[in-house]
Amino acid sequence: MNGERYFLIVNLIAGQGRCKAVFPRVKAALERRHISFDLHYTNEPMEAVDVAKMGIEAGFTRIVAMGGDGTVNEVANGVLGSPAALGVIPAGTGNDFVRTLGIPSDPLEALKMLSEAGERMIDVGRVGEDRFFVNGLGIGIDAQVARDVLGMERLRGAPAYIYAAVKEVFRFGAFPVHLEGQGISEDLRCLSLGVANGKYCGGGFMLAPRASVDDGLIDVAAIGDFPRMERLLRLPQARAGKHLKLPQVRYVQVPRIRVSSDAKLIAHMDGEPYELPRAAFEVGVVPKALRVLVPA
Repeated sequence: MNGERYFLIVNLIAGQGRCKAVFPRVKAALERRHISFDLHYTNEPMEAVDVAKMGIEAGFTRIVAMGGDGTVNEVANGVLGSPAALGVIPAGTGNDFVRTLGIPSDPLEALKMLSEAGERMIDVGRVGEDRFFVNGLGIGIDAQVARDVLGMERLRGAPAYIYAAVKEVFRFGAFPVHLEGQGISEDLRCLSLGVANGKYCGGGFMLAPRASVDDGLIDVAAIGDFPRMERLLRLPQARAGKHLKLPQVRYVQVPRIRVSSDAKLIAHMDGEPYELPRAAFEVGVVPKALRVLVPA
């Protein structure tokens, strides 16, 4: 793989066991190709941030995250600010980040791609001063869906997200939120508030169809409330990215947005539960801050 040294950070519990099942084949393929690599298995949340930094200090120039979007998020937070590049071997439940970048969703195909990869500088989102996301911050029903999926034992991938989404459209309550940013100052009542860098979330829902990972903007998709049965009808539109013309949807592209609410908001960051910093907080973008290995 171009003579580079690769440092693999592997989350074996990602994808409800999918990563653990496929990793032996990935490791065998690395050895068969005589690829120089070191390996670290993560055991605790946020461990991969420090492990990525350690790999860079040890001289590795390619830091590869194997797991789901949450693993990618942690490794990216460790790689940021360094000359190293982030690689991804997707083996999680949602794998939304790779969809946007065109990285193969099959782990062995993604490994093969790394040997011929190009590099792309992409934006990252920032919450507050020191927490970054590569794909998106979701507040509301999509955060609840992400939590539901994490608790499933049998379903995985897109079917798990679709099942959870159908369940939540009948029971999730809308929440009040105030948005303040360039060209927007509004009080809304939302089912979902997505602040996106990439197009997809929730295992393939295209909630931010106009998003680009290198335009210096974040896409804010605020989906208002619907009657319960109409929510079910609108779900396929949201999955296909056909929801922007609905009158209940507010969509803006801005360099930063300030969010506040009197309600207790639940959130996910890159598919993992995330505790919002306070009742009012700012989400911004750091342009072209992360080097990523992508199909050439």
